[in-house]
This record gives sequence, structure tokens and C-alpha cells, in this order.
Amino acid sequence: MAGRVRTIFSAGAGLLGLAVLASGRLSPPAQDQSAIPPLEKTIAVAAEAGWVDSGLDVGPGDEIRFSASGQINLQRGNPEAVCGPDGLDLITVEQPVPNQNLGALVGKVAQLVARRVDEDSGVEIRDEVFVLFFIGQEKTVTVPFSGRLYLGVNENVLKDNAGAYSVVVVRRRV
Repeated sequence: MAGRVRTIFSAGAGLLGLAVLASGRLSPPAQDQSAIPPLEKTIAVAAEAGWVDSGLDVGPGDEIRFSASGQINLQRGNPEAVCGPDGLDLITVEQPVPNQNLGALVGKVAQLVARRVDEDSGVEIRDEVFVLFFIGQEKTVTVPFSGRLYLGVNENVLKDNAGAYSVVVVRRRV
């Protein structure tokens, strides 16, 4: 399946990223996955949390199957802003995964390149290479490189969100 590739460079934010936006597979199918048993884990993704660390390190060729349920509210008190893992049929100009529904469940595989501390603010800055992808209610993706798996909501304004998705993640190692 054809995907769109977008490279993000932002020295001020301390971010070096490669975002691959795909509708399905992120790399060719894995070879033989029958030798290693799959790992299954359920993760709560709070709507206001930003990127939620799954606790899973993944590698190139790993197949990750997602199954999500639950509802979130993208604007507390607004019944029009309630959605499930597929999100609302609305796209804004600044979403982590462009061209996908607002509020949808999305994923990120991030590989840490370096850590540093901003001299002025004292804040830790993580330089990462990462891949972003749409998940929705159900999706299977193949991981393109080693990194940590994160889950989140396809929205940048999180402070007024409420609710959570429950996501079952099954990883098959190659």
C-alpha cells in the first residue's frame, strides 16, 4: 500500500523525526513468526495523556495487531465531541497523523537518538527518529525499525479531553 513520507526536522524542539504515514503495512511482511510466541498486553490510553508508553520495545519486521474499544470526549461537556477509536469524521490542520480522523487512536514507534538538557530551561530534550501511524478500532502493522511503541489520540489539544481507549496489543516477533 502506498503511504506518504514526511520528514520532520526541528532543532528548536530537539526533534529529529521521520514520520511514515501509512494506511496499512509500514514495511514488507515478516518472514517466519511461528518460532516466537506472541506477547499480548492491554493498555489504557487516556485522552488527555499525550503519548502513552506501551512498555513494549519492538523490532524491524515485528507484526503488531491492535484492537481498541472505549470512548473519549475531545472537549469536555460537548456531546458532539465524543468518539470511539476511529475518531470523528473531522480533520484539522495540526494533528499528529494528518489526513486521519480527529481523536482516532494512533501509534508511534520512536528510537531515541540522544538526550540532552536545555541550558536555559533545564528541560530534558529527546532527539528521536519516529514513525507515526493510524490505528483506529483495529489495525495490524509491521514495524520498520527498532524502537519503543507509544499510543495516543490524533489531536494536539489534549487538556480539555476526557475518557480513555482500552487497547489490546499483540506483538509477534520475527
